[in-house]
Amino acid sequence: MKSTWNLVGMALWVLVLITLIWMVHDMRVRRIRLIVEEHHSFSWRNLTISTIELVVWLLFFGGMSYTTFFQNVNELGDRVTQTTRYEPLVINTGSGSGSSYYVTVDNSTGKQPVQTYTYLTEGEKYAVSSTNATVSDGKKAINLPASAYKWDDKKVAKYDQRHQRAWVGVVETTYKKTFINGIGLHAGRLAGRFTLIRIPDHSFMLRK
Repeated sequence: MKSTWNLVGMALWVLVLITLIWMVHDMRVRRIRLIVEEHHSFSWRNLTISTIELVVWLLFFGGMSYTTFFQNVNELGDRVTQTTRYEPLVINTGSGSGSSYYVTVDNSTGKQPVQTYTYLTEGEKYAVSSTNATVSDGKKAINLPASAYKWDDKKVAKYDQRHQRAWVGVVETTYKKTFINGIGLHAGRLAGRFTLIRIPDHSFMLRK
């Protein structure tokens, strides 16, 4: 477990389950009592109580579901920390391709096609999806998709100059170890990863 604060979220999810069981049991008991004592299977009072219980439980369940599964990382502000690492790219001479390149692009097929970018750094090979990565080959290193993240302008300029616009920046966003993040079982966990692949121009990209 990344943080003991996540125990808070676990306890709340157990409470969601317990309250659901209690609610179903309470509805059943009240209906049986209504039939036995008043010889009716329906009453407006019983329906009102059941409706209130159900609405309260749904709000509880909905809140926990949103906090755990549907939060937008880019809207969490100071609830997350960001770390960025920069590495120079290694050029691939690509036997048989007739040219040198820094990144290869594979296009998938289907209703929602996704590109896969493959690149090399010193001793490592990476493949990332276009859903959380971008290739920048313009004058400005930080293109529109990458601008959603914070970048060190001095480091970006330094890498552009030192490595001839051939480097990669990887942003990792991590949930802080706090009570609020623990409610959603996220405390200390990786929230997201984004990769900026910087190349001099599009001629250094091999499309398959």
